[in-house]
Amino acid sequence: MAGAWSVSAGTRTYPASAENLPPVTIIKEGRELTIRLTDVYDFHGNACPGATMAFQALRYGLELLYGQETPDLADLVIISRSAGGPMDLFDLLMKGKDKSRRTWPPAGMVMDADNFTFQFLRKSTMQTVTVRLQDGLWPEDWFELRAEHKAGTITDEQKKKRTKDRQRVIRTFPGKPLTELFGTPQVDTVVVWGQILPGEIDRHIRDQRKRIKQEQKTQ
Repeated sequence: MAGAWSVSAGTRTYPASAENLPPVTIIKEGRELTIRLTDVYDFHGNACPGATMAFQALRYGLELLYGQETPDLADLVIISRSAGGPMDLFDLLMKGKDKSRRTWPPAGMVMDADNFTFQFLRKSTMQTVTVRLQDGLWPEDWFELRAEHKAGTITDEQKKKRTKDRQRVIRTFPGKPLTELFGTPQVDTVVVWGQILPGEIDRHIRDQRKRIKQEQKTQ
C-alpha cells in the first residue's frame, strides 16, 4: 500500500482541480510513496502556478518513460531549466520533505516561460524525454508583472491581472489533457558519459553563488 507523502497538517485549502488531480506514485528506497499536487503546494508555501505546470510535466514524463510501471527514484534523473515552484516540486520528490535540503538556483538560471522545459532520463532503459510547455499557454507578461510585484512598483490594475492569471493557471492546468499542455514529446534512447555524485550539484551551486557574491562585493 502506498504511503502518504504528508508535508503539513493540511490546514490550507486549495482549488478542487488540484485536490482531485491523481497523485504521482514512486518507489523510494524500496517503499512505495505517493505525492500529490497539494503536497507540493504545502512544501512550497502556497498554491503555485509554476509547481502546478511542472507537476503535470512530471506526470507526463513518467507516463512516457514508465507506462504502467511504478518509477523507482534510483532509476530516474531529472533536468530542469526552471527555478521557483518547479524546483521545489523536484526537491520534494527527489530529496524529501526536509526543507533544509532545498536546492538553490544556480547563477544564470533565467525566470522565463521558455525555460519551462524538463528532461527525464530512465537509466535502466537509457530512454529520455523532454517535456516542454506549449507556446501561448503561459501569460506573456507573467515575469514582467512578477518583477514589478517584487520591486513594489506594481499598479492596482496589474495586481488584478496577476491574481487573475495565477488563479487561471492553478484552476485550469490540472484539468487540461497532458497533450494540450505539452504536445507529444518524442522518447529517445541515449548514451550518457560521466557521473554526478551525491551532493555534487548542491556543492557546485553553493560554491558558484558564493563566488559571485564575492565578485559583486569587489566591484
